[in-house]
Amino acid sequence: MAILEIDDRYLQISAVEINDETFVFLMADGRRIEAPLWWYPRLDAASPEQRNNWAILPFGDAVGWEEIDEYISAEALLIGGAAPGAVPPAEAAE
Repeated sequence: MAILEIDDRYLQISAVEINDETFVFLMADGRRIEAPLWWYPRLDAASPEQRNNWAILPFGDAVGWEEIDEYISAEALLIGGAAPGAVPPAEAAE
């Protein structure tokens, strides 16, 4: 089994964009890493004000929403996959 190792300089976040369906990490090197909002249920359930109350964490490779206790790293988005308990919208509607 191989372990993915990513150079830290490729994990630096410069900003975050959020709408009702997705959130995007804008990376310092110009890339955009996008994920569906439903992957992170606390973020999905948060108000627009709470979603926009984010801070880039001290090492620059993760973002925190302290008020809703959500912390997401750039590496997690690169690897991909929803948080435990996340349910796709189509399944949630059933």
